Amino acid sequence: MGFWSKLVILTLAVLAFFYVKTNFFDTPHVKVEKKLVAEEQVVEPPQKAEPVKKSATKTKEKTAPKTYVTVYFLGMDKNDTGVFKKVQREVPAGKSKLKFALSQLVAGPSEYEKKLGVYSEVPKSVQILGVVEGNKKVIIDISGNIQTGGGADSLYSRLKQVIRTALANNPSNKPIYLYIDGKQAEVLGGEGIMISQPLSENSLDG
Repeated sequence: MGFWSKLVILTLAVLAFFYVKTNFFDTPHVKVEKKLVAEEQVVEPPQKAEPVKKSATKTKEKTAPKTYVTVYFLGMDKNDTGVFKKVQREVPAGKSKLKFALSQLVAGPSEYEKKLGVYSEVPKSVQILGVVEGNKKVIIDISGNIQTGGGADSLYSRLKQVIRTALANNPSNKPIYLYIDGKQAEVLGGEGIMISQPLSENSLDG
């Protein structure tokens, strides 16, 4: 084989070597680099994370805290002894706590509460004629039929329900006076239950 023939073969061999290296050996390295770049993009924090967080905060700020009143009903304890039962009612926005609590007292226990043995001695026909929350005192005016029906024990219990419910929902802590049909109450019912004013836990014990 002549010199030029050997030179041509050698040149073709070199060209073949670089062709194979470029197209077969370098390609996997290029693919790995692309894969690493893709993984880095995946671990970046989501762009929408911050806006969602701010939106959630604004929603939370707009949600006003719920307000509840305590209403006193009656029931039996585990020893079958009569006791007062406190229940909670959520107050609608803008409503007076005292007025709402008294309206719930007159409405009576819910069906669910009744199933638990909760009841009320306040007759359904009783009406709250007015609640005046003045600068120096609070006046609760109730219809006269709160005095009728039942015996002395029933009258005592229903008056206690009214007194406890009123005292529990008096944010101003102003003295509360009970009126019956527009007049300040002194003696209640045919049994002549005396009531001391302003209202307190001991108003019926004098």
